[in-house]
Amino acid sequence: MSGIFGSNPPKQNQANQRPVINLSPKHKFRWHSKFPEAQLLLVVPRAIWNRARAYVPHYEAVHLAGRFGADPGDYEWEVFDNPQGLKWWRRTVGGDPAYCAAVLAPNTEQDIVELFGLLDIASDSPWWFDSIFDMAKIHKRAETIARQKNVAIEKAEIWVSIEDEYKPRNLLTTAKDENGIAWRVGDMDEVTLLQNALVGLFDRARTAILPGEVSTGPIKKSTGSLKK
Repeated sequence: MSGIFGSNPPKQNQANQRPVINLSPKHKFRWHSKFPEAQLLLVVPRAIWNRARAYVPHYEAVHLAGRFGADPGDYEWEVFDNPQGLKWWRRTVGGDPAYCAAVLAPNTEQDIVELFGLLDIASDSPWWFDSIFDMAKIHKRAETIARQKNVAIEKAEIWVSIEDEYKPRNLLTTAKDENGIAWRVGDMDEVTLLQNALVGLFDRARTAILPGEVSTGPIKKSTGSLKK
């Protein structure tokens, strides 16, 4: 695998299933059937979820970075509704945000909220090739196809990555949408990145002082657990 994810491919099980991290293995997820493509599953106290959504617009919303961007890990989140959720706009080393994943909460009426993390990586995203085992091999084959078919090398690389990597590994979700863009889910390293980013967000939200809390202080660290 190229880039920051190392060089050794993860072991695949016999069914070639997509990687999933379940942080709450003892919980029976009632809404899982609505999001079978989810790769990160966890439950959190509703207070933590609501606090994170209140925290993001003041401290970590993607638009707060301004036109000059930000370092990776800073200002990477967006709150949305219907259903409630958070979008993860992971930043490149150059500081630009690029959509990477979403975390959905289909029902927030209970004290414990089920969360489903969905990695959703587009072929025009800077993250598209991050899950490739051998990028040099992909590039070499793409060069040949580009010459034979008289197409751009970038287009050929995407086609080869789909046919040689993402289809066989069951990571491809859409070969081409209405805009000609392909989409894939994440490998285990990328699911782990989402897990760490989300848990880190919850930790920061629990200790931050939100507007109007100067006199009362933040929620105590002992409020609930991210694992059940």
